[in-house]
Amino acid sequence: MRILVATDGSRAGIAAVKFAAKLAEGDRGSQLIVLTVDSNGASGKAGSTGAQKVLAGATRQVGKGARQARFQVIPARGGDVPEVISREADRLRADMVVVGSEGRDTLDEWVVGGTALRLIYVARRPVTVVRAPRKRKAG
Repeated sequence: MRILVATDGSRAGIAAVKFAAKLAEGDRGSQLIVLTVDSNGASGKAGSTGAQKVLAGATRQVGKGARQARFQVIPARGGDVPEVISREADRLRADMVVVGSEGRDTLDEWVVGGTALRLIYVARRPVTVVRAPRKRKAG
């Protein structure tokens, strides 16, 4: 199975990477592709400093669990992030796309839609949305 996970380094993105890594770990033939979209337009493994930090964090989350993991930065090139992720999933022939969501219930999320919600609508591949763990209240 080829699993593409998109992350922006947020709590939700990290949760998505962990989830996808566990899926890939359970199936020795799985390939895990972790990507981040670079809004600065850089592509390849390098990308901008921000994209490099996101992938470094993802690398730590994947650890040794997924034997066949690769990490990449794809440029936004002025495109909508969900569209960019969807096109990359098609290009790679991903069997599944995994993305994180903060799970906000604000009016803004319903009207505009978050990346995960928009990805569900534009993707031509199955999408799994992983909700970020809730923050614990101090007390």
